[in-house]
Amino acid sequence: MTRTPVLITIDVDGDLPLLSADPENADRQKARSVGTYGLAAGVPRLLRLLRERELAATWFIPGALIERHMPMASQICGQGHEVATLGYGHEDFSGLGIAEQLESLRRGADLLEAATGRRAAGFRIPDGEWKPELPAEARKLGFAWSSSLPCDDRAFALGGSGLLEIPWRYELEDLQYFAFNLEPRFPPGQSRIATHRTVFENWSCEWRAAQHFGTHFLLRLNAEVIGTPARCERLGRFLDELAGSGHAEFLTCSELAERVRAQGVEREEHPYALFERLRKDPEARHGTMP
Repeated sequence: MTRTPVLITIDVDGDLPLLSADPENADRQKARSVGTYGLAAGVPRLLRLLRERELAATWFIPGALIERHMPMASQICGQGHEVATLGYGHEDFSGLGIAEQLESLRRGADLLEAATGRRAAGFRIPDGEWKPELPAEARKLGFAWSSSLPCDDRAFALGGSGLLEIPWRYELEDLQYFAFNLEPRFPPGQSRIATHRTVFENWSCEWRAAQHFGTHFLLRLNAEVIGTPARCERLGRFLDELAGSGHAEFLTCSELAERVRAQGVEREEHPYALFERLRKDPEARHGTMP
């Protein structure tokens, strides 16, 4: 790739993380409003920002939000963006069996298709850990790629599943810097909100390093977090800087996946394949260490 692939990915969680954590939070309107702010203000503001720059992002939307806000998904899709599923109810996958994990992805994708007329090519699990069987089973459901693991900065094949992983990094997610709620406490230590200068200086460093090492540059944004007026304005200036450098190629996740497959990169073995082999053959573990 002659230019650095830049992927803008946006999660739309709404108040689902709070409701998933504890159903009794349904009566906590103040806390829920932190999430619903993203639907009312963050999504429209981000759509305008991207429309003004003629940039397409990949939006991850859970099915339960589509049920409550059907026009939102069609509006996002109608402006030329890619839509992918974030499961159904922002469940913690660590507490689900493989059948429940697959049902969350299938149900989310079905609702997304009903709202937009397009079948999602990819997914991102909302929280927790997937079962080792999930990549292969998700491929059988028709998914081509996932963007769920913070384990690398280049796309790679998820073992022999046929699924491609487009990884993200915590350093390039807005949640770690900006997300905040007083009660229930998030983060538990109540130790942030970071300054805009610190965050975008970090992202600028990551951008220069992506060019130097030939990786992709994936922003994981949350409509509820980055969608405030000042953050959105600063994000716009940052994207302008990337575009103005002449070194950025803005792609959706599906466009990058197609590029990687066309170049045969996904056939290169990744450490994930070793994990798969050791999982299937426990006896082999004894021979992996000197």
